[in-house]
Amino acid sequence: MTSTVTSCKAGDSAVVKDPDDETQEHTEDQQAVIFDKTTEKGAEDGLFRACMKAIRSAHKSANRLRAALVLSGLFTDKKIYREVIALFYVATNTMEKKMIALKEEDEICYKMLSLGYRFGPQYEKDLQTLYGGDWKVAVEKIVAKSTDGARSYIKTIESMTTGAELAGAAFCLWGALIIGGGAAAKPRVQSLCGKDACNLFETVTGPGRGERKAKFIEIFDSLAIQIENGNNEDVDGQKKSEKEPLSSPFEKIITISKECMQGNNELIVSVKRNPWWLKYVLSSAVGIMATTLFYFSGKSARGGR
Repeated sequence: MTSTVTSCKAGDSAVVKDPDDETQEHTEDQQAVIFDKTTEKGAEDGLFRACMKAIRSAHKSANRLRAALVLSGLFTDKKIYREVIALFYVATNTMEKKMIALKEEDEICYKMLSLGYRFGPQYEKDLQTLYGGDWKVAVEKIVAKSTDGARSYIKTIESMTTGAELAGAAFCLWGALIIGGGAAAKPRVQSLCGKDACNLFETVTGPGRGERKAKFIEIFDSLAIQIENGNNEDVDGQKKSEKEPLSSPFEKIITISKECMQGNNELIVSVKRNPWWLKYVLSSAVGIMATTLFYFSGKSARGGR
């Protein structure tokens, strides 16, 4: 296990941050280390590793977008937090309902659901807490005013008809909670919104987190295997047209996971609300500036006498 030591000049103390501890917030470099170490947990040449490599760039962008959203008030303003989870709820619940509808005829859906996750109802409990009895209307309004990119992503999930497509979506929407930062987010959400608004994290935090992550990776690697000559080439070695359908579920899942990671980013970008406290910060800043200018103006006037 590796760790990063950050020296603090005040008091010559040092803070040790462990990149493996997902209950902590990490720097961009530490996040990259965690991402690569997680990637290596998948089978060599397996589906999990391939999907992780496919989303790496978009995932880095997601971390930056999330950092900007945190500064905007993700964990300090309930209105911002509930708007974010409302959008992710719609995307996730749509995906899960389609999986359930296909589970009897699609082995990939059956395997994914065998993990036992159903985040839609957990989102709903939190949205009920945060919006009250009219939460469904509130969610509809949020989707209606979201960006074209966010709505397009949700429509893409609505149009999915195969387990391979839905697995690509689940890699991003479920993976963010099971593999990603759910453990780090929960205490901050609880501090802001209360325990009753933390149902989303119920099945992905606490004892057994390592085992849950390992099981997700194992199941994902079992969904499809890479076929020979499957790397965008036909059996005669000729390159495929980009317009041709993908030749295997393996390739399809990889492609959809990359698209859905970008779709997740669109959901984050869609949230434009300013935090409730911003007007007070701006008012204070204006007050300080006015006082400073008054002081120096008065001092200048006295000096000129």
